[in-house]
Amino acid sequence: MSPILQGSEIMSTGPSMEWLPPTFQDLLWPSGHYYDPGNGRMREAYGTGIITLLGSARSAKTSLAYAIIDTVIRETSRPVSFIGFPDEVMKAMPEHWNGRIFNPKDFEKMLEFKGALVLCDDTAVSLNARDSMTTESKFMARLAGIISHRDLTLILTTQSMSGIDLSLTRMTQLAVGIRRMSPGTLKGERANWLHEVIDAQEELKLYSKDQNLRDVFYSLYDEMICKAWFPTWLDKKNRPKEADMLSKPFGYMSLSELKDRVLRPPRTQRKKKKGEDENE
Repeated sequence: MSPILQGSEIMSTGPSMEWLPPTFQDLLWPSGHYYDPGNGRMREAYGTGIITLLGSARSAKTSLAYAIIDTVIRETSRPVSFIGFPDEVMKAMPEHWNGRIFNPKDFEKMLEFKGALVLCDDTAVSLNARDSMTTESKFMARLAGIISHRDLTLILTTQSMSGIDLSLTRMTQLAVGIRRMSPGTLKGERANWLHEVIDAQEELKLYSKDQNLRDVFYSLYDEMICKAWFPTWLDKKNRPKEADMLSKPFGYMSLSELKDRVLRPPRTQRKKKKGEDENE
């Protein structure tokens, strides 16, 4: 009979890396690690690239990101970096993550963590691709060319591929996980992704047993439906306050900081406004 796990032991248990599709594993295992992609033939992990999790609001894409991170923490020694998360939310992370996670305040700081797994959540705020002059967007475009040199793997959550800088998808290895997309969100999707995303929605509806399609996700480049693991410590029945904080981390950011990140004008406009003020 298996031993009965209690308390924090339950929170720190979970499946091995094999619950994730091969293209995800290829980027999550450290570079040089050999793993079985499911065909019995060992493969050397690439260990660096970008995992994009695509889905409408409340489609549990952030929960999927946390599940991936939890697996990496248990299965590897890679450090994990959260870009721009509020300090209060970082305190809500599970106890068994202590000592493995970091919260740099800007993108440049994450380069200090060689071999790290990096989560950039709420891409609409952090990576506004429509504003080509935003500092973070310009930096991420440059970052795409050096990700492999620092053995970084980025997890980007987004409601549309139009919110991702194209240079990121062209200059590095890419894996894509697709969750539920609302009809309204689909209308704003990039044309070159639209048909694949629509096909993925049909697959999710066919195999999901949940009305919100949260129990599965579609791995685009593996062309397969995958069961989504949901960690015990994310369940609101076990940790109600912490689970709420983790489900919407930017909802716990101070109002002044959130306004600055969402509403600030492009850098060129800020410089122009400053010059106009000086001339008056």
